[in-house]
Amino acid sequence: MADTQRNQFNTILNAIPDIMVLVDEQLRILSVNAAWGHLAREHRSEEKWFRPIELPYFEACKAIGVGDEKFAGDVEQALREIISGARDEFEIEYPCHTPAEPRYYLLRISAIPAENGRAALCAHVDITRRKLAEMELHRETRKLREQSLTDPLTNLRNRRALELIGKQYWSNAQRRGGVLAVVFFDLDKFKPINDNFGHQEGDRVLCYIADYLRKTFRESDVIARVGGDEFVVLAWMATEQDLEKIKARLNTRHSMTTATGDKYEVGMSVGYAVHDPKAEGDLLSLISRADTAMYADKKGREG
Repeated sequence: MADTQRNQFNTILNAIPDIMVLVDEQLRILSVNAAWGHLAREHRSEEKWFRPIELPYFEACKAIGVGDEKFAGDVEQALREIISGARDEFEIEYPCHTPAEPRYYLLRISAIPAENGRAALCAHVDITRRKLAEMELHRETRKLREQSLTDPLTNLRNRRALELIGKQYWSNAQRRGGVLAVVFFDLDKFKPINDNFGHQEGDRVLCYIADYLRKTFRESDVIARVGGDEFVVLAWMATEQDLEKIKARLNTRHSMTTATGDKYEVGMSVGYAVHDPKAEGDLLSLISRADTAMYADKKGREG
């Protein structure tokens, strides 16, 4: 490259706001632009890294904070292939955080002609703002999705979540074996609690039952509030006999006291249904069977 062409090339590089580096076949630096020097000063690097001509590319990147050992491992092979002619371009996003703040870069490498063959032009584009915005959007999306699957009063799963997660449980049980059990709960005479003590007390009862179900069942079980005073638990079991263990540990009557000292009892009608997912059927039918069994239990209690 003649001096005039080299000067023109450097002028173009210096006009680019991104960090631009020209690398030779020995992976040594032929040229850097002004943005490189600005970042080197900001990073308080040694002065030799401000314009590191003929110094190793990856060492220089590490010195000014746009690369580390992992970055070198991810990029070196592609860089050599571009310079050798085995490929024409390469692109990768990578983190390179500083003690003061997180930073993310997009590296684009392309081949350009050089005096003795080919060189690689490496563009380090700061994409920190974009990545942080994407991460925040992802967090908000997950938060909204979680809210859409959660009952706001009890923080249990809601009906939609029960159906979505339940389908996964069904598929897993088909592969792993075992059986699925649905336990359907409905509070007895819940309306008089609201009528006599107010809806705030009714909400307290629902939260109490939700906590009781969390303590009673396993973390792997799906516990959902599916209606005003209706709860459903979906549990995978090794055998149908494990259902007896569930029944044995359930307490269907709970003594409650209001803030003013009034005492009352909360009862639960319970229905059970068990199904081998390898047999014909589906989750909604299983829930419906447990619902029917619960109403039979309620009728027996009232009768």
